[in-house]
Amino acid sequence: MTRADPPRTGRRDYALVLWQLLWRMRLDLLLFALLYGAVAVSGSTLQSLYLTGTGLSVLGIAVSIFIAFRNTQAIGRWWEARQLWGAMVNSSRQWRDTLTAHIPRNRRDGPRLRQLLQLQVIQVWLLNFELRNFWRPELRQAVDQHLDALLLKRSLSLQQLCRLRAEAIGELHDDGWIDAFGRQQLVGVANASLEAIGGLQRIRNTPIPASYDVFVRLITWVYGLELLLEFHRGASQLIGGVLCLGFLVAERIGSYVEGPFDRDGSSFSLPLNTICDTVTADLLDHPLLPGGLPSGSDPVRWD
Repeated sequence: MTRADPPRTGRRDYALVLWQLLWRMRLDLLLFALLYGAVAVSGSTLQSLYLTGTGLSVLGIAVSIFIAFRNTQAIGRWWEARQLWGAMVNSSRQWRDTLTAHIPRNRRDGPRLRQLLQLQVIQVWLLNFELRNFWRPELRQAVDQHLDALLLKRSLSLQQLCRLRAEAIGELHDDGWIDAFGRQQLVGVANASLEAIGGLQRIRNTPIPASYDVFVRLITWVYGLELLLEFHRGASQLIGGVLCLGFLVAERIGSYVEGPFDRDGSSFSLPLNTICDTVTADLLDHPLLPGGLPSGSDPVRWD
């Protein structure tokens, strides 16, 4: 029974989240500082760039709509990726339970059942590495050890592994370990994994259209400049700077959340290593690494 509290961001972690955000925005912040300084020094000479009050309001509404739409789509992509990883976790447990249910009791203690479970564990880790195009050396080494134990090449791809598992299901039936219904059940579990894998690869390989990305970012900067000019004219440039920075941050958050498989393991991405280690422990009764990965109910420090 799980007794830990549900994951949540603690107040003490607000500073860390803010630091992660500002670090990724460092070039944007540099450009903002230059723009703020230029308006402070030469704002009165840029009258040709001023919008009327009505124009500024209309532009502000448009920017708000575009940023809200983008952030909604970004959160949707992030949440869909999390649901698909949840499907991978569930199908991994179904793989274990379906094998246990259909393989005769007197054959479960041999190495074959464990090898079939290892195939599923390797599959989720290879999917992790493919989505991120990055891995911690000690995790890659541990996965390679599982491949060595199964006499498989360390260069084995995810799709090759999926085919090997399909062949293993056929061999179980041919050898009389499972009946036709058991084979059908295992194929159904394998297909559920393939559907989740395909969905995750689609999210990774299909980013938000570049034209939309560039347009939203450009219009946000234009509106930010107009805010600086408007409040400079009213001798309240500091307020204009705060509002401008708020729009820039909101736009950037949407951009960062669009990539749920970022390699940095920041609070913008999914905790892929933690998810994969959960599958490993569920199927093999031990984590991938001795002692396991650092875990807890703090999503800011997930890996």
